[in-house]
Amino acid sequence: MQSPLCLSSGPQAPGPRIGATRRRPRLLRARRQLAHLRPHGSVSVDTRTDGGAHLFGGLELFWDRDKDHLDADHIPVWWQLHLGADADFWRAGAMRLGWTANVDTRINTVSSVERNITALPALVGGYDGQNFQAALEGGAGWYFLEIDDDAPRELGYDRSTLRHSTFAYAATAKARLKLGDIWSLSGFARGWWNNHGELERHYQAALRLDVGHWMGGGSMKQPAFVLSADSYKYNLDPYNRAGLPPVLRWNDDLMIRLVFESKW
Repeated sequence: MQSPLCLSSGPQAPGPRIGATRRRPRLLRARRQLAHLRPHGSVSVDTRTDGGAHLFGGLELFWDRDKDHLDADHIPVWWQLHLGADADFWRAGAMRLGWTANVDTRINTVSSVERNITALPALVGGYDGQNFQAALEGGAGWYFLEIDDDAPRELGYDRSTLRHSTFAYAATAKARLKLGDIWSLSGFARGWWNNHGELERHYQAALRLDVGHWMGGGSMKQPAFVLSADSYKYNLDPYNRAGLPPVLRWNDDLMIRLVFESKW
C-alpha cells in the first residue's frame, strides 16, 4: 500500500503551437501546463497460485484542482488501474522465458486523456541476477485512447471523432539495478504501434530507498520511499480533422511522484 504523498506535474510544455482556441483565453489554456501538488493514494495486491502463476494488480487515485469554464462539472479525481498475470515456462539459472498478460487503464486525467485502455498478452525473456534484473516483452493486443472533448469542441470537434480503438503491437523493456543495501534504480519503456505507425510511448524511472532498518517492525513490511517519473507521448494524428486546428496543444504528459509504500 502507498500513502497519499505525491508530487506530480501537469502535462509537459506544449508541442507544436496552433492558433488560439475560440472563446478560450490563452492564459487559461496555458494553466493546464503548470505543475501542481496533488494528493495520491494507491493499493495493490501481489500473490502466487499453487501452480506458480504470479497474479498482481493495483489501483491508484489522484485528486486534482483543474477547473475552468469548459467543464463546470469536472470531477476532481482521476485514476489508474492495472491487472496482470505472468509465469515462466522455462528457467535455467538466472535466465528465463515466459508469458505475461496485462490490462491497464487511465481515466479522467488532467492532461485531456478521458480514457486510455490497453490489453496486452506478451512473451517474455528475462534475466534475474542478484543485483541486476532485466526483461524484454513483445506481444499484440488492444489499444484504446479517447481524448476529453472539453477543449476540442471549442475548435469544432465532435466527441464521436475523439475515440481511437485498434489492434496493436507493443514492445517493452524493463530493468532494475540494486545500488548497495538500501537503494535501487529501475526503468521501464513501452511502445505501441499499429499498421499505420506509432500510437504511444511510455517511459518510467524510479529511485527506491528502503527504510526498513529505520521503520521496520509491526504491521509494516519492506517500507520504502520511492521517487518516480512517468512520461507519456501520444500520436494524435488519428484525431485531427482537415480544416480544423490540431485537436490539442500538447501530445505528452509528465507525472512526478514521491510516495511512501509498505506491505501489510
